Amino acid sequence: MRHATGLLLLLTVLSVPALAADLPPLMAPFHVAFDGAATATPGAVSVTGADKLRYVEGKAGQAGDFESGQCVEYTNLPPLNLASGALELLVRPLHDPKEMEDHYYLQFLRQDGSAIMEVTFTHVEMSAQVTVRTGGRTFRRYGWGWPGNAWSHLVITWDSAGASPAGLGLYRDGIETGYPATYQAMEQPATIRIGCKSPATGPWAKAHLDELTIYNRWLSRLQVKALAAKAALPHIRKMEEMAGLVAADDGEAARRREQLFAARVGIIYGRSTSLLNWPDSLYQALDLPVPTAISEDDLAKTDLSQYKTLIVPGGGGLRLTDANKQALLKYVNDGGGYVGICGGATTANQYGLVDCTTYKFNVRGPVWVKLQPHPLTDGYDTSRMILFPHASGPLFVPKSEDQQTVLTFDVGDPPLPTFSHTVVRALGKGRVVVFSGHPEGSADTRPMLRNAVMWTARIIGDN
Repeated sequence: MRHATGLLLLLTVLSVPALAADLPPLMAPFHVAFDGAATATPGAVSVTGADKLRYVEGKAGQAGDFESGQCVEYTNLPPLNLASGALELLVRPLHDPKEMEDHYYLQFLRQDGSAIMEVTFTHVEMSAQVTVRTGGRTFRRYGWGWPGNAWSHLVITWDSAGASPAGLGLYRDGIETGYPATYQAMEQPATIRIGCKSPATGPWAKAHLDELTIYNRWLSRLQVKALAAKAALPHIRKMEEMAGLVAADDGEAARRREQLFAARVGIIYGRSTSLLNWPDSLYQALDLPVPTAISEDDLAKTDLSQYKTLIVPGGGGLRLTDANKQALLKYVNDGGGYVGICGGATTANQYGLVDCTTYKFNVRGPVWVKLQPHPLTDGYDTSRMILFPHASGPLFVPKSEDQQTVLTFDVGDPPLPTFSHTVVRALGKGRVVVFSGHPEGSADTRPMLRNAVMWTARIIGDN
């Protein structure tokens, strides 16, 4: 980490690391339509068991009837991207959603027949579940709820290359479900089995299955939501529309990242605000440029205008002299950015960057928060709550209308006020973001910290 001293200007040129989301154009290396046949694309794939399969009306054309005794296997598979990819499957369960039996929809199998990945209905959770077994470890994510006799659009995403906010994702009808799960790249399967656990003994899918598609790259939350909306489209048209959408997203992500890594960012430390938990290695996971460290005692004698934004991490907050306080306020009012985390948020409130009533909230661990549309929540489904890492940060209640609540704590009921977790404010020509919790603390919330840095640096949001 670089350190700023006096009026020393930062002259180091920041190299831009390879894009974590430096992914190929969207393609589908494996696809089964079940439109009157169980053949797969590409045509070199071998299929067995299809002679027993009947076809029924599906969500998109026809579907395979895997109610009982049907099992189809595919071998001679094309290479799949198992570092970063996605799988789409339409499922219409024909069993009671409270049935006390597991049902197997799909498996990736090794040469010896052992399972690498399983997509199932699990009776313990009464929901869909994806399980990955690789490298001596097991990764699992399950959903919440499962409809009976109705079509569900399932998408599973996986990433071990840093493109995603959470390694293993599970979506039903475009909505992410279950708790975040990590992921380690699977080995290439020798066989893809659909409709059962074992062709000899079951258990069976007890479902109609349609439109199995394996994609060559991870898909974001909003891309999965768009994919769900296109589930009934013919495959070729769906691929054309999704490829265009993903290419546009890639172009915008590249623009943002180029500007972000060209920006100078500072991070302020002090007697009660340590950088021990902010080593240089953390910024690769955050996908942020390594900032310059600035002492709380040096704000007045540092040319702060060279920095697009300043981060103040958690801890006991800053202890500023009047001169250093005025230097910070002038920097923001003149157009600079400020991102305060936990103790850095209370610092912002103490020195006038935000103006909130605060209440103690001595909770340590993840807390549920509700999201509002804002550049900070770009890439998130704002109709869903998320778990946010917390370490005794306060409850905020903004006092003025020039402050906007972006995240709200899911605590309290009327007549208690709405308690804000994340507050944003335009102050003079500058922008301020304060988080009660720790966005750097989980893979699911790190993109929000990145958005906060970009918003305060005016890379995103109206300029």
